[in-house]
Amino acid sequence: MKKKSIFIVATLVLIAAAAVVGIKWYRGYLREQERNQSGIVLAFDDYMPENWEQYFDLFDEYDAKVTFFVNAISPTEFCEDARARGHEIGFHTTGHANLTELTEEEVYEQAIAPIEAFREAGFEFTTFAYPYGAYTDELNQLLLQHYNVVRGAFKCEPHVKDYMKRGFVESMSLDNANFESREQYEARIVEILTVMSEAEEGAVVPVYSHAIGDGEWCVTEENLEFLLKKAKEMGLKFYTFQELQK
Repeated sequence: MKKKSIFIVATLVLIAAAAVVGIKWYRGYLREQERNQSGIVLAFDDYMPENWEQYFDLFDEYDAKVTFFVNAISPTEFCEDARARGHEIGFHTTGHANLTELTEEEVYEQAIAPIEAFREAGFEFTTFAYPYGAYTDELNQLLLQHYNVVRGAFKCEPHVKDYMKRGFVESMSLDNANFESREQYEARIVEILTVMSEAEEGAVVPVYSHAIGDGEWCVTEENLEFLLKKAKEMGLKFYTFQELQK
């Protein structure tokens, strides 16, 4: 009887040990899957809180996290609400200034000085987007002393995820002004998402707009949802810039 009890205890210990090993393996497998999951880095520039917050539920529906690049001198109620929904707050200067036309002191006031006010309120700025997409190598060198990533605005450039940890990256505009028709927009989006879905290792592509609507510097609600829906269908994930910097 004693031997039988010892056998049962030993068996239970082995089962428990196997379960622990299995759980560790599965967690590692999930981490590896996530590391290799390609996706989109979706952003909105300027400061359109009343417009952007109308679409929080739509973003939730497709599990899409967004980076909002704001023009502000300190955190706003929108910044708090967006962060609570899992989105990132990035910076876009205090007054949407073209930094290439400013003195070094003016650049500091527009793009660097507000960092402290946000930090004191619990916001860590790690990503900056250039207004008008206007930059120089000297500006990149200066701003990368204060941000992990600075973003331009004129190219569609897929990157492996590790590339997005630090440095300068370009981004493609989704604005209506760049497309002659909805058909042209949809064809371009499918082309980009197909490249992402076929990448052998995790790859991402940054895209952005300004607001959601029918204006030139907006993306229509239909076009936005087309992107969200297609990305989900193709197994792609929406990342924030900050998420990729970890």
